[in-house]
Amino acid sequence: MTRVVVHHDYGKLPSLEKNVIPVQIYGMDGWRKSNIATIGNSVIGIIKRLGVDLTPAAFDYLTLALAVTAADTFVQRKTAADGWSREIELKLSLYKPAPWIAQKNNMEKLLLFLSGDLWKLKITGGGCPPPIPYSRRSRCRLIDLEKIDCACLFSGGIDSTVGALDLLSNSRKPLLVSHSYTHDQSLQDAIARKLKGKFTRFAINANPLPSQSLRGATDISMRTRSFNFFALGVIGGCALSKINKLKQVELFVPENGFISLNAPLTLRRIGSLSTKTTHPYYVQGVQSLFEATKINVTLVNPYQFKTKGEMLKECADQETLRKVVQETVSCSNWKRKGKQCGRCVPCLIRRAAFASSDFRETNSYLYEDLAAVLKDVRNRDDLFAVISAINKLDEDSLILWLLDSGPLSKDKKIRDKYKQIFIKGLNEVKVYLKKEGLL
Repeated sequence: MTRVVVHHDYGKLPSLEKNVIPVQIYGMDGWRKSNIATIGNSVIGIIKRLGVDLTPAAFDYLTLALAVTAADTFVQRKTAADGWSREIELKLSLYKPAPWIAQKNNMEKLLLFLSGDLWKLKITGGGCPPPIPYSRRSRCRLIDLEKIDCACLFSGGIDSTVGALDLLSNSRKPLLVSHSYTHDQSLQDAIARKLKGKFTRFAINANPLPSQSLRGATDISMRTRSFNFFALGVIGGCALSKINKLKQVELFVPENGFISLNAPLTLRRIGSLSTKTTHPYYVQGVQSLFEATKINVTLVNPYQFKTKGEMLKECADQETLRKVVQETVSCSNWKRKGKQCGRCVPCLIRRAAFASSDFRETNSYLYEDLAAVLKDVRNRDDLFAVISAINKLDEDSLILWLLDSGPLSKDKKIRDKYKQIFIKGLNEVKVYLKKEGLL
């Protein structure tokens, strides 16, 4: 088991050892002066620009989420006995720990579901308090939240772009919340500038940096990333609630239903090998966590029963969508090459969505010719998996297949809706692959 210890005061952290990783949160003193990792160094300054006092629950949730991101980043999967499932003990200090200690078991289960790792949380007091916000008289420019009525996660992909456009078209005024790694921010900013309507951006980069001696030694699977995304949404929602006197804040999580379910396409992908960032079971679990800790945010996915192609076709602002859709990114490998690969599962779903609508994609992919990919032993795994799933689709046993990804409502009508969105999503890809001569 690897022990990850997170604290805002680096003087209270243990030394780096073989199975002990000290992490300073909200600061870099330990990174500069000692052999200590860091996360969230720039976060406090950005949060101060919201201009409001955050509730302890909202800020502690962010601290917890950043600590999880640190552990998920700095504990490498290759060190696990099976090369994947890690055993992580995460010790962290919170400002008001009592409600989170009461939810410890539930959070461990959610993290296990998300990442496939065994988590043991140790939560103590003495954590970083919510920062004192900048005032309107300060030299720092505040983030304008006046009259903003909801929050919406915004990644720079097709789904989040459609989500933002639909809200703006329906006279909503969303706060667009982003986790912005260096490459992501320029992409998100470029798309956001072309959106019509009144909205405000709130973007944070967690920026996890390993200790000096372990530079570059990080894990990139990041199965727990939505734990962090939702925390940023909670910070934005808390600020909106205070400024605009909202009793409950809607946090929109735009994700097409097919990828939200993300049922394993092959037996090899069962468990956390398929991402579960917006799976209904996980979203419900986080919502229960909010209710238990009195965080007044409601998670909403308006596209739970829509395919990506349907989202493109039914977007309320087709004119703007056509101007920005070419700049969106769906690829799971995009950051490595700076270009979408065209062969990963998200890229295949994207290409199928374009083909199912009257949108024509003008961008090129690293792997344009899927017939050539099918012959390429090193690069055809995802394409093979999708074809395998299409060939094995059996409606009679479909619910069992979907349950391989996680628990679903026992209500037959709701289960039928999950079945139908999965069939529609898979058929959307099937039609595209037939058109390409691969089926």
